[in-house]
Amino acid sequence: MTYEVTVGEHCYQVCVERSAEGYHVSVDGGPQQLIDVRRPQEGVLSVLQGDYSYEAGLVEQAKGWDVDIYGVRHACEVVDPKRRALRLGGGANEGVVSTAMPGRIVRVLRGQGEAVEAGDALLIVEAMKMENEIKAPISGALVEVLVSEGDTVEAGAKLVRIETA
Repeated sequence: MTYEVTVGEHCYQVCVERSAEGYHVSVDGGPQQLIDVRRPQEGVLSVLQGDYSYEAGLVEQAKGWDVDIYGVRHACEVVDPKRRALRLGGGANEGVVSTAMPGRIVRVLRGQGEAVEAGDALLIVEAMKMENEIKAPISGALVEVLVSEGDTVEAGAKLVRIETA
């Protein structure tokens, strides 16, 4: 499975495959490395990568994890492929944004008639026990909001319609 991992200002594509030997990990399409990970106690990972080993402290945050390695804190945001699909909107076809997965509309963040920029948060959808932002895939005017807070939506449901200028 490929994860989008943001550390500081840089975003990495991290591919992780589990096997009997451990985890095969590649970053941004680079060579795969075998990594063995153990959890000796809550909030601590013991990592063996080749002949190199270290411990990482983990603290879960709202958008990811704080990872402490040798006393240096790294704020990491981790997004799995399903959540990324929701976050970017299920897709836009002629300005119609739909959801990729079934869920419940938690909040409508933008109203009909408002101008939106690509990447602006439009809605919060709860799916798979996680709240996900649906973002505008294009810039334009929000001409139609097709859902309300509390609505249950199926995969592929149309949520909003955006018209470009």
